[in-house]
Formats: sequence, C-alpha cells, structure tokens
Amino acid sequence: MQLISSLVALCVASAAFAAPGGSSYYPPGNNGGNGGNNGGNNGGNGGHPGCAPASQSVGFLRAYNPTIVDHFYTTSAPEMANAVQHLGYSQEGAPGRVFTSQVQGTVPFYRAYQGTRHDHFYTTNEAEWNNAVANLGYSREGISSYIYPTQICGSVPLYRAYQPNTVDHFYTTSEAEWNNAVNVLGYSREGIAGYILPL
Repeated sequence: MQLISSLVALCVASAAFAAPGGSSYYPPGNNGGNGGNNGGNNGGNGGHPGCAPASQSVGFLRAYNPTIVDHFYTTSAPEMANAVQHLGYSQEGAPGRVFTSQVQGTVPFYRAYQGTRHDHFYTTNEAEWNNAVANLGYSREGISSYIYPTQICGSVPLYRAYQPNTVDHFYTTSEAEWNNAVNVLGYSREGIAGYILPL
C-alpha cells in the first residue's frame, strides 16, 4: 500500500511539472500570454519561443514639424539628426521599439512621402502603399522597419490617425494621445497600424 501511495504521489508531481500552466510559454494571440509577456521582454523572448530578443529591436524615433504639420518616424539616428538640424523638425522621443531586419512574426512597415503636402505615411498593407504611390502622389521610401501584425511577444498597439485638413498621418502607442488627437486636434481614427515593443 505504501508503494502504491508513493507511485501516485510521484505521478501527481510529474503531471504538475509537465502541465502547460507551469511553464512561461504562451501561444501567439493568447490574451493571458500577453500579460505574461510584458515582463518577459527584458528576458529576451517575451515568454514565447518564436519571439526575437527585445535587444534586437531599436527605438522608432518620432519627430514633428509644426510649420508643414508632419510627423516623421525613423530608426536611423543620423536621419533623425538631419531632420532636426536642417529640416525644421523637433524630436519627440519614440513611441516604442521596432526591428530593422525581419524577425519571426514581423512584417514590413512600408514608408511613403507626399512632397506637395509634406506627409510621411506608414503602413503594413502593401496594396495600400502601392495605392498611395499610384493614386495619391506619394513616393516610396522603402521599408521603415518591421513590426508585428498581431499582438504577440509583449507588443503593444501602434494607433494610427489622420488629419485631412493638414494631411498628416500620426502614430502613437498612447491611447490617451490618440484620443486627444481625435477629440481636440481634428484627426480621424484609422485603427491600429500594427504592434511594436514598448520602450
């Protein structure tokens, strides 16, 4: 009887150790996993084996030019320095972190520029990018970065808004800032552009 009790205890202990709830793995898109992933960025993969280490990401630098009313985003520190020193932009920090080369789970975040109306435009939708170039006077400026199309790996929403009067696209991870742009500054909500890592 004592032998049977010992075997049962051993089986219960083994099952508890092997149970999914006892690990830090969360499948992509699992809401419970996103909460668990936030603390995991510093550890490297956000709790998911397919996530690239956060150390491979860089700041998605943001600047604003009030004269031409344009928000500008780049991963390049020299390009940002040039925009600030020579083109009338003021640096506004970074809404989050992105990847400069494609890692598992990410997609290109295309960049275009409308020179007549001075608008930088970013999208993960290649068809939308092509339409902006073919029909709306934008020029292709390549791939700005790589971001997640869904909320995995501890990423957060990158909200997108548009001001039709001044022709300005605006991107932020702050829902309060997004709401202020819509409620106070005349922007329209254009949903979530994608998901990026928090700072």
